[in-house]
Amino acid sequence: MPHRTKFYKKTWFTMLLLPVLVGLVAALVILKLAPNIGESFGNKIYSSSKDIQSYSYAVARSSASVVNIYVSRLNSDYTGMSKETGQITTSASGVIMSSDGYIVTNYHVIPSLNEPNRAVWAQTPDGKLRQAFIVGFDRRTDIALLKIKAKNLNPININPHYQPRVGDVVLAIGNPNNLGLTVTHGIISATARTGSGLLTRELMNIREGLQDLIQTDAPINQGNSGGALVNTNGDLVGINTASFNQNLYGTYGISFAIPTKLVVRVMNEIILHGRVIRGYLGISDENDNMVADNSINGVLVRYIDPLGPAAQANIQVGDIVKKVNDKPINNVRELIDIISNTTPGTVLNLTLDRSGQTILSPVVLAEDRPNVD
Repeated sequence: MPHRTKFYKKTWFTMLLLPVLVGLVAALVILKLAPNIGESFGNKIYSSSKDIQSYSYAVARSSASVVNIYVSRLNSDYTGMSKETGQITTSASGVIMSSDGYIVTNYHVIPSLNEPNRAVWAQTPDGKLRQAFIVGFDRRTDIALLKIKAKNLNPININPHYQPRVGDVVLAIGNPNNLGLTVTHGIISATARTGSGLLTRELMNIREGLQDLIQTDAPINQGNSGGALVNTNGDLVGINTASFNQNLYGTYGISFAIPTKLVVRVMNEIILHGRVIRGYLGISDENDNMVADNSINGVLVRYIDPLGPAAQANIQVGDIVKKVNDKPINNVRELIDIISNTTPGTVLNLTLDRSGQTILSPVVLAEDRPNVD
């Protein structure tokens, strides 16, 4: 009669089932005596399968390019910062654009030309405070270009192929209320805001007709002006510039930034010419309440600068600009782009709709001079 091996001596039991049974018993004993260990172990297993959502990479890649901007009074001989109480009159933010010291901030941050007793200072991420010299500025886009004496700075990352899209996550980096480097986040809410339509320039706190803005719900507080709006890769999306007028309506989550392409174009123009050279027509589609009519296919002339080129040409209030050099004009954005990118002195042929009658009006563009009071 063959010899039967008892089941608990069989290989499948001793090598497979027995270790499992022993482990289960040990686990039950441990859970009974110390339930916290079981909870901690379970949390560890759960968390190991979860990705931590973080924007630390983007912050680390871009924050070294954001500086604190200060405007202060100068001492009596104009050689340094005044030591009087309240020497700092303005605190804001700026973005390093080149390793040799070019910094972009907002025009409304810097002192005006009739304040010679004030100077601009930039505090770099290493804590050093350096005097910043104003290279130039552009009221139309609320951009000012500064220069500090420094080398081997960390310029902000710019991806020329990045196109801002509604829904993109963005981070606002700056110096709100002089707290130091602060990061807030949100999404891009809209692109190509011009200050026309339902949002007026007055309500948007926009100076001198700022154009082509990115709207975001990332909080941009006082002092964030001139700071960086970046995407989750740490690439510059725009320069923070304005927020919706909270004092009037208590509205939050509506802020604006100047898109990177416009910032770079303005910066290069200032470096090359000391100013931005653009054409000027001298009309507006806005009424007394600064609200444009977006229902018109074309641009309705509601105001004419009496000293501008349009006043010298056959253009009247109530005309609708339909074409420029035979190129159809559908909205004010298209007209602004053509006029701004045309060299002053150029003759443009405007096709107008005047009470149903087609009028052809040649006009010689002047140079836009927003920086001249």
